[in-house]
Amino acid sequence: MKKKLLILAMCLFSTLSANAATWVAIDSGNPEIQMFIDSDSINYISVDTCTYALLYKKGDELTQVIYVKSDYSKDQIGIVEMLDFEPNKYNPGFYSKHSRAFMKGISSNSILKNAHNFALSMYHEKINDTSENTMDITNIKHGEDYLPANSRFGFTDEEYNTYINGIKSKILSNWLTTIGTVYTDVSLIISVNADGSYNGYRILESSDNEKAIRSAIAAVNLAAPFAPFPTSNVSTQTLNIPINFEQKFFRKYVK
Repeated sequence: MKKKLLILAMCLFSTLSANAATWVAIDSGNPEIQMFIDSDSINYISVDTCTYALLYKKGDELTQVIYVKSDYSKDQIGIVEMLDFEPNKYNPGFYSKHSRAFMKGISSNSILKNAHNFALSMYHEKINDTSENTMDITNIKHGEDYLPANSRFGFTDEEYNTYINGIKSKILSNWLTTIGTVYTDVSLIISVNADGSYNGYRILESSDNEKAIRSAIAAVNLAAPFAPFPTSNVSTQTLNIPINFEQKFFRKYVK
């Protein structure tokens, strides 16, 4: 499998060198399917929606190019168009601004999940001039709008603490850091529904390190969806939970 993937990658790079494409291998979750995302094609058409191009090859079938749309406010994905791949006709920009797609929840299309998350991790590289106030890609409207320490909305203290710690533990296990993100802090509020589905995030504050911000956002997206609320005896259908990512040189913490 790895040998076939390497051969395909070599063919792509030699064929597409003139097309201003940067193809990055994406794990499809299926050993029969090879997939690459063109990181240069990722285009944020709004603060919470982007389009991008994928190469898709299953077994000995012809390679296809898939033009994809992701909506991070709803955690949905849709295919704009799927065509046989012709290097000389490859043009990911033509559909970006007016793309139409039938959107589905990302959980119903697991093959594209990692591409969806990769495109999100590129957000800060693609929107360099976006102010911090416009980085809200969720239904969270106010930074202070999270669960107060003295309110449990029907949870017992034990239920609440166990549930929140479980979410943080899952996020920590999906948090990938590098030497380039040491001594950084990123604080987010994430929004989780009663069934464990993920609404999105809001950045509260962070170190001036884009790699640290991207890795924190990607950790949450890779960890989602979360466990359902531990009890139905609650007075809210959504919890807005503050999450702090802190990386020391040898250790990292999700608090």
